[in-house]
Amino acid sequence: MLNFRNGFGFGNPQKKQKMEHEYIEIFYQNARGLRTKSNKFYNNIHSSGADLIAITETGCNESILNAELIPPGYQILRCDRVDGRKQGGAFLVATHNYEIREVAVPGDININERAFELVCATVHKNSKFCFCCCVVYIPPSSNDQEYLFLFQIIEHVCVKYKNIIVVGDFNLNSSSYNTSNYYEYFVSFCEFTQKNYVPNCNGRQLDLVLCSLSVGECVSVREADEAIVPIDAYHPPLAIRIPIGSTARAHLLPTASTSTTPGADNYNTKSSLNKQWNFYKADYYLLYSLLASTDWTHMYSLIDPEEILTFFYNTLDSIMNKCVPRKKGKTAESRFNYPNWYTMDIIRNIKVKAKWHKLYKISKAKRDYTKFAYYRTRVKEMIAVEYKRHLDIIQRNITNDPKAFWQYVKSKKGTVNRKKITRDGYILTDSECANEFARFFHSVYSDRRAKLDVAAAMAASGGSSARVHIGRLDLKLVEQALSRLKPRTSAGPDGIPAFIIKDCSAVLAEPLLHLFNQCMDASYFPTRWKITRVIPVPKGEASSDISGYRPVAVLATPAKVFESIIHQCVFKQVSALLSDAQHGFRPHRSTNSNLLNFMTYVIPHVDAGGQVDCAYFDFKKAFDLVDNDILLTKLASVGCTPKLLNFFVSYMKDRQQYVEFAGYKSELYFTRSGVSQGSNLGPLNFILMINDLPNVVRDATCLLFADDLKLLLAIKDKSDSERLQQDIQRVVEWSKKNKLYFNGAKSSVITFSRRKRPYHHPYELDGVILNRKETVRDLGVCLDIELTFRNHIINVCKKTFRSLGFVLRRAEGFTDNKAITSLYNALVRSQLECNAVIWSPHETKYSLMLERIQNKFTRYLYQKLYGVYPFYPLMYPNLFILGMVGYEELATRRELALVTYLFKLIRGKIDNPGLLEVVKFSVPDNYLGRRRRPRLLVVPRGRTNLLNKAPITRALSTLNDVAEKIDIFLCTLSDFTKISLYLICYST
Repeated sequence: MLNFRNGFGFGNPQKKQKMEHEYIEIFYQNARGLRTKSNKFYNNIHSSGADLIAITETGCNESILNAELIPPGYQILRCDRVDGRKQGGAFLVATHNYEIREVAVPGDININERAFELVCATVHKNSKFCFCCCVVYIPPSSNDQEYLFLFQIIEHVCVKYKNIIVVGDFNLNSSSYNTSNYYEYFVSFCEFTQKNYVPNCNGRQLDLVLCSLSVGECVSVREADEAIVPIDAYHPPLAIRIPIGSTARAHLLPTASTSTTPGADNYNTKSSLNKQWNFYKADYYLLYSLLASTDWTHMYSLIDPEEILTFFYNTLDSIMNKCVPRKKGKTAESRFNYPNWYTMDIIRNIKVKAKWHKLYKISKAKRDYTKFAYYRTRVKEMIAVEYKRHLDIIQRNITNDPKAFWQYVKSKKGTVNRKKITRDGYILTDSECANEFARFFHSVYSDRRAKLDVAAAMAASGGSSARVHIGRLDLKLVEQALSRLKPRTSAGPDGIPAFIIKDCSAVLAEPLLHLFNQCMDASYFPTRWKITRVIPVPKGEASSDISGYRPVAVLATPAKVFESIIHQCVFKQVSALLSDAQHGFRPHRSTNSNLLNFMTYVIPHVDAGGQVDCAYFDFKKAFDLVDNDILLTKLASVGCTPKLLNFFVSYMKDRQQYVEFAGYKSELYFTRSGVSQGSNLGPLNFILMINDLPNVVRDATCLLFADDLKLLLAIKDKSDSERLQQDIQRVVEWSKKNKLYFNGAKSSVITFSRRKRPYHHPYELDGVILNRKETVRDLGVCLDIELTFRNHIINVCKKTFRSLGFVLRRAEGFTDNKAITSLYNALVRSQLECNAVIWSPHETKYSLMLERIQNKFTRYLYQKLYGVYPFYPLMYPNLFILGMVGYEELATRRELALVTYLFKLIRGKIDNPGLLEVVKFSVPDNYLGRRRRPRLLVVPRGRTNLLNKAPITRALSTLNDVAEKIDIFLCTLSDFTKISLYLICYST
C-alpha cells in the first residue's frame, strides 16, 4: 500500500523503521457529497498514501455500500445521516496496515437522533494502541443543545483515553455566543490544542484539528498537496502527521491463549486436507493433456473402494504436482495495494511522482513542484484511461464471461470490513480463530454416537416392503451428473476445484463410474469423502463475536457428483411418498407454491368475515440435530432395501469437519448428528425425516417449506381454537418423539381477520404461551392481520430503490446497454417480483409506487439509448418509454406470471394438489334453454375486494378470457403466453 510517509503525494516503498520513529499520516477532506463521486473516491484511494482517511459531509446513506467506497483490505467506520436530509455524514478509513475499533458513546445519547455525525475509534498497529481518533461534522447554525451533546460525547472519550485527535467541520463561525463560550471550556477540559492554521478562501478555518497535550506538540498539519475528490474552496484538504512509538502511549492488547480443539477424537489435518495448489498459475494445456493420456487400466482391476480412491487421487495428485505450483505460506502484507487493472506504467509513475514530491518538500523549489505537479496530473489521467478500459472489459464479460462480470458486481455489494474475533475481551490470532470457530460449530451437534443398526431400523419401520434400491450405475448417469456440476474455483478438502473435474468430465467419467459402482456394491461411502471443509461467513454485518457467523460447507467434488447420482435415483422412487404439505427441496415447488396454498385457504375465510389462526414453529438447529438412528428408521419406512440402508449407514457414520479461516485450519471434529451440510443427499434426508409430521395433524392445514412449519385453521368459536391447540400439542409430541425440538421464543401465533374484535385464544407450545404478533414474515413476505400487504410493498420499494441506486452508480461509465439491463434485471426487478404473485396489489397507489422504480430506470436507459432524457420538457408517457426500451409494466408481468403458473398447473406440468383443488371447472346444469357459453373456470365471488381483487381471482378471470381465444389444453406455452399478454395489456 502506498502511503504519505514523506508527504501527501503517492508514496514510494521505504524500508520499515522501528515503531518509535514512525508517523501515521491522516488525510482529511470535506467531500461535499460522495454519491456522485464514489467511483472517483474508490479509484483515488487506491493510489493515495495516507494511513487513515477522514471524510466529512459524505452524503452517504445505507444504500451506498462499503465496498463501493473502499477496496478489500481496508476498514471503514461510518456515521451516516439517517433522517433523509442531504449531505452530512462522516467516516474514517484505515488501510490494511492499521486497525480501527469503534468507541461506544454514552448510552443516554443516540447519535442517530442528533443533528451532528460523529465517528470515534481507537487506532491500532500490530495490536498496539496508538491513539483515539474522532471525526466530526455538525451542520451550520446548529442550536446550542446539539453542540452541548457533541462536546459531552468527546469529553466522555477524553476520560477513557489519553491520546486523542479530533478532526472535522465544526462550523463554529455560525454558532451562538453561548456555544463559543462552552467550546472554550470544552477545549480546556480535554486539554486540546487547535493545530489547523490552513485558511480557506475566506481566510477562515471551518475545519478544526484538536489534539490532546500528550501528542499535540508533535502533530503537524498542513494543506495536502492533492485531494482524493475535487476540492471545495471553503474546505481545503489537510495532511495531518502524528508520531507513534515512544511519544505516544502504546498498550499491548492481550491475546487469548492457544485454543484447544473440540472433542477428544480429532485427527491431524496437515497431511491430508486441502493441498493448496495455486490454480491461478497452472499450466492447463499440460494438465489437460496429461489427464487425457492417463492410463486407468490398473484402477479397473481394483475392487476395494478405498484402494480405488487412493489410486484415483494419487494419479490426480501426481499430475497436479507437475502442472500446478503450490501456494506459498502466508507472507507479510505489502504496504502497497494496487487494483489489478493498474498497469506497470501507472505504478512506475506513482513512484516517480512520490520521489519529486519528496524533493519538493525538502527544497521548496519551484522546479521540483513543477515536476511533481506534472506526474500528479499524468497519474490521474492514466488512471482515468485504464479505469475506462477496465469498465469496457467488464461490460464485454456479460457476454464472453458472465461469471467474471457478476464477480465484479458481487465485489461491490459485499462487505469489506473484517473485524478481529474476540473471546472474553481477548483478541484471537487467526489460528486461534479457526479452532474457536470449530469449537463453536461443533457445540451444536449431539455428542452421542449413533448406533446405526439396520436390523433395528427395519424392525422399527414396521416391516414395510423394501422397494427403494439402486442397481448398477451406467455411464450416462455419471455424464449427466458431471454436466450439472457448476464450474466453481473453490476447492474441497481434496484440493481439487470443481471446474477441473467438469472440464475433464469426458476423461474422468469412466474412472468415476467404476469407483461409484464399487462403492454401491460394497454399500460403502469412502472415509475421505466424509470430511467437510467449513468456511465461517458473517450472518449480516461483520462481527467480532463468533456467534455472528454461520458455517458454509465445501465438499470434495467427486463426492458431490456421487451424491448427485444417488439423490437422482432415490428421489425418483420416493417422490410419490412425499407429503403434499412439503414445498421445500422439491422440483416445481417453491416459496410461491407454499404461499399460494396459504392464501387460497386464508383469504376466503377472512373475506367472509371470519378469522384464521396460524401458528408458526421454529425448529432448534433442525438440520444439525437430526438423530441419525431415527433418520435410518425413516429411510427404512419409505422402503429402502437393507443394502441401500447399509450404504446410508456408511454415509452417515463418523462424518468429520474442519474450519478454515484466514488460511489456517482447525483440527478435525466429528459431527455425530444432523444431515450433511452442503451436500446433495442432506436436503433429501431431511424432508424424509419430517415427511410423517403432517400425518399427526388432524384438523388444521399443515404447510412446510423445508423446516419452516405452520398450522392454520379457520376459527368460528372456542371449540375450533381448542382443536388447533390439540394439533399444536400433537406436533410437539411428534417433535419429542423424533428429537427435533422447537424454539418457543421464536415460535408465534397470528390471527388473520378484519373483525373489530377477533377472538384471541392463548395457544401454548409445550406449556409456554405462544407469542402473539400483529405482523409476521413468512418466507420473505410480510403478512399483517388484515392481509393488506401495504407494509410489505413499502419495504420492497425502499429496498429496491437502494438497489437501483447501486445499479445506476455501477452503470456510470457503461456503454453496453446489455450489461446495464442485466444489472437491473438481476438486482432490482428480481426483488420487485419476488413472490409478487402473492402480494400483487390491486390498489392504484401501491401499484404506481412499484412502477415508479422501474420508470426511473427506463428513463435512464432511454437516455443511454437515444441521448435525450425523456422527462421535462419532453414529458414522454411511461408506456411509450417502456416500449422504446423493450420493457413491460410490472403489473403486467405479475399477472402474466400467475396466469402462466395456473396454465402449467392445469396442464400437469406443475404439481400442487392444494392449489389445484381451488381451480374448479364450470359445469352447466341440465337446463336446455338458450344461454351464453359458460366460462371454463369458476371465479370466486367475494364479499369484499380482498377476494374479488385477489391475485388468484384476477388470474382465473384472465384464464377464462384466454380460453375463449385458444384451447388451453392443446396450445403451446408460447402461444398461450402471447394471447395472455395481449389480453392483460389491452383488456378494458
